[in-house]
Amino acid sequence: MTFSLLHATDFADRLLYKIIPPLKAGMIVLADRYAYTVFTRDVTRGVDRQWVRELYSFAVRPDLTLYFRVPIDVSLDRLMARRVKIKFYEAGMDLGWSANPVESFRLFQGKVLDEYDRIVEEFGLDVVNAATSITEQQRLVRDLISRHVPTTNAEAVDGQSA
Repeated sequence: MTFSLLHATDFADRLLYKIIPPLKAGMIVLADRYAYTVFTRDVTRGVDRQWVRELYSFAVRPDLTLYFRVPIDVSLDRLMARRVKIKFYEAGMDLGWSANPVESFRLFQGKVLDEYDRIVEEFGLDVVNAATSITEQQRLVRDLISRHVPTTNAEAVDGQSA
């Protein structure tokens, strides 16, 4: 719960100074990770689901939330291609489920994915299959964004003609 409170404090600071001012100015804000990430990780670590939701009740509800669903093995392969080792907390090593970082990662992240799947409907997350090609993911993301951001031929999502 201590980590939850620390993360909530950091989130509140980012919300107050980095997200709300641009929103008030009429801008579009893109945030990599939001309160939903905390919901899944904290609940997986054993924090009460309702307590976490109440803790973040001050958060602005996004117009669009993308959940890039990726299988554990794909995620693990992508991480190991970029790094020498998995980070301690990212692997859930603090939970003591396995002394092996790769096995702990599989267990922890598997439960995180289960929790994400639980909140998809609750919070209206749009699921993107992140195991598909980048081209296919981008096509789907552009389609989802276009439903929320009106564009013209001169103002397409990527700055090119539609």
